Amino acid sequence: MIPKRVRWGVLFAFLCHGPFILTQSYHLTYDAYAHMFLADHYARNWFSLWDERWFGGFQVVSYPPLVHQLIGLTSRLMDMDAAYASIQWIVVSAYPLAIYAFSRIFFGRAASSYAALGGAFLSSIYYASYAFGQLPTLTASLFALFALAALAEFLRSGHGLNGALASALFTVTMASHHATLLFLPWAGLAILLHLMPVESQARYKFLSRLSICLLFSVIGGLLVIWPFWEWGRHQEMQTPIDHLSRHDFLKDPLAIFAFFLPMYGTLIVLFPFLIWKGIDRRYRGLLASFALLLILGLGGTTPLPRWLFGDGWEWLTYDRFAFWASLLLIPFLGALLIHVRRVLIRWFAFKVELSSAGQARPFLTISKKVSPPAVAVVLMFGSMAAASFLAGSIPAIFHTQPGQLDMKPIVDFLSTDDRSRWRYLTFGFGDQTAYLSRLTEATTIDGSYFSARTLPELRESGIGLIDTAFWSDRGIPALEPILKKSGEYGVRWGFVHRREYAAALKRNGWVFVKYLVNGVQVWENPNAMLPPASTPPETSRLAELSWGILPLLSLVLMLALAIFRFVKVDRQGP
Repeated sequence: MIPKRVRWGVLFAFLCHGPFILTQSYHLTYDAYAHMFLADHYARNWFSLWDERWFGGFQVVSYPPLVHQLIGLTSRLMDMDAAYASIQWIVVSAYPLAIYAFSRIFFGRAASSYAALGGAFLSSIYYASYAFGQLPTLTASLFALFALAALAEFLRSGHGLNGALASALFTVTMASHHATLLFLPWAGLAILLHLMPVESQARYKFLSRLSICLLFSVIGGLLVIWPFWEWGRHQEMQTPIDHLSRHDFLKDPLAIFAFFLPMYGTLIVLFPFLIWKGIDRRYRGLLASFALLLILGLGGTTPLPRWLFGDGWEWLTYDRFAFWASLLLIPFLGALLIHVRRVLIRWFAFKVELSSAGQARPFLTISKKVSPPAVAVVLMFGSMAAASFLAGSIPAIFHTQPGQLDMKPIVDFLSTDDRSRWRYLTFGFGDQTAYLSRLTEATTIDGSYFSARTLPELRESGIGLIDTAFWSDRGIPALEPILKKSGEYGVRWGFVHRREYAAALKRNGWVFVKYLVNGVQVWENPNAMLPPASTPPETSRLAELSWGILPLLSLVLMLALAIFRFVKVDRQGP
């Protein structure tokens, strides 16, 4: 039976995320439009591994497909925005349940249910959802928490159904987002240190179970998205793109406000409690794993990322490690609230006892309806809710994206007189440029998923979107090599929302054409050559079929195992 607090947690998560989703706050994020674009690819051509609309053509196997496929499938019932919002709402509403399952590995039922209730107000989830738009990371991390809980059950009981469910969940995690692989070893370490038996015979059985589960999980993770791993084998490192999460937080205070305070929110008050609680041997593994993820989440503040990831550390972003650290921190919230409850009950009982004996008057009258422990719990969750609302509202408060643009005049311009035969670039649209890509048949050499870039000028540029060079550390001058070569890549049209780009376009021979009714300038590159048809690399039919079938099949298998497992538990008792 799911505890009442957990059910309340799911309800509160659903209600508290509702205003952000219903007001389409994800439009202000960095990544939401990119994920909708990739979902649109599957909605158009499910089994195609090539999309010509970005970078002059790129392989979609460069990003695990499950979340995008789910959005693409849902978009057959509603529009793409509503499909994205629906999947996101389901994912964020399920976090209290996943947090409860994971917390139960280390803590009792009451403490874990408090942690689950806190999961409804976890600021890192709101920040990742409505500032970054990291839906695949959120989805994969959700599955990962359930997978770790199933793994712990298997290690304890040896029941094959738990082992199968754990392996299936790990497989679905990989099908959702590959980077979550960087979270699993740390969370797994916490479980191993917590559950590892002392006796040699029990330890042998324990390690045998672990090896079996890991073997099937690795096979599943490799098999379900094997075209991604095959693509990754041939990739070389690009010039790193500056990211604030890699900065030294001590030298750049902005990094603290961008990637530390919103991620942990009110949970920062737990840090002193962790020192006291971590003395207990049962929680040392969880505390150690949290501490390592906390340090990694500080990016370049410490040398740890360089030691672990070598030269590749400059290509990773470290906000995700802070997000994962918050997931390992939230179970301690339940333990803290249980401790506070006990202390307050004893303290106020002692005060009442003194008062009744005539020795002292209580400084606070205790009402039968309102108990001090309940007030403490409400204050804690209320402060978490306020911090979460603030974290989710940061893009609206600080205007981290340009204002919403009407794309119709641009789409109409490109759709007339065969203009869509040439490629285009946008300047100053922000991440809305991915939205434009969905609406037009014209293609671009820009794009929002930088790992998939193939053009040398982009890979060596050290900037992210061409569109957002104005806001990058290298600035508009970094576009010079790209603009010089743009004509050879068939780029004829430029749509300028920030006037600061005009001088660079003029220097490279571009000509101003006119203003559109939405205020966007149209520029033309007279040196543009008509681009040839985008030619995808040779791919096998097996790769196309497996990419289109196995990720969804793994999800169906996982859900079937989960349903069977919980039906069996209900019949037999936990």
